[in-house]
Amino acid sequence: MNLEKNIRKLARSTYWQNIFHASKDLSSISLFSNTSNFSGIQAQFLYWLRVYYSIYENLSEMEFDFLDEKMIEDDLRVDAFLFWRGKYYDAERRKYKEEEKARKINNNPKQGKKSYCNVDLRSE
Repeated sequence: MNLEKNIRKLARSTYWQNIFHASKDLSSISLFSNTSNFSGIQAQFLYWLRVYYSIYENLSEMEFDFLDEKMIEDDLRVDAFLFWRGKYYDAERRKYKEEEKARKINNNPKQGKKSYCNVDLRSE
């Protein structure tokens, strides 16, 4: 059997997701008997725990309409979702940075506040 497929199956299971979540909140809960020098398999398992944890967070927040538990069971669809989500978040970050840059330019204190009103208040 494929080792990564089995690791991913364990990582997305309710049991391990609950243990992972509890270990983040309580330092007394440990996933492994060793707390450092993780093996390759342990590192891969931790990676997939974190990935599925973030996907389940997206699912609970209902951030994406097409994301459901059935999709999470399919490794290929999860990989495609992760690729798409990365591109989506990158685009959102770029958009935010551009908006922030535009705000800084429009509110430059050296230039004073800009007015978009074309009313001449000088007396005649």
